[in-house]
Amino acid sequence: MLSARGRDRLYLAFLALHIPATLLVDVQALFCAEALSPGFLRKAFIFAAKDDPLLTNANAPLFAWFQSFIILEVLFQVPVFFLGVRGLWRGDASIWPLLAVYGASSSTTTFACLATVLTMPGISAEHLFKLLASYVPFFLIPLAMAVDYCVRLTDLVTSSRVLKAKGQ
Repeated sequence: MLSARGRDRLYLAFLALHIPATLLVDVQALFCAEALSPGFLRKAFIFAAKDDPLLTNANAPLFAWFQSFIILEVLFQVPVFFLGVRGLWRGDASIWPLLAVYGASSSTTTFACLATVLTMPGISAEHLFKLLASYVPFFLIPLAMAVDYCVRLTDLVTSSRVLKAKGQ
């Protein structure tokens, strides 16, 4: 099992890699992106989205929930990526509560995406495997972050209570 610092390095790499993925692909699925984005970004998005039914349908009325997840990603998660990278790079434990909240939020929204992809009709097994390969890491790593940082924070609270009870 990875040490706490080893897990932090994994989370740091995940957050750092998530920045360009979000800005180059996910943000391009926003309802206003076509009018605001330069052509080269639109081409990259169209290439990345061509086999993803969520991204290709992101602006359809029945996918308003997905559009709301992208807005949440832009307003909450993108700033957390930068703050998390900085905090983890510095080894600053004060970032743990924010990363626990991020992990819970991100894994919850990705779970809804996974559930949708798994129940979509007409997707071949090969296509489904590719979709799962692209979504599952974005579910599992944030879920691990949420659990890991909640455990660490619980340990801190418990240690603090023990010290307080001992009068220290």
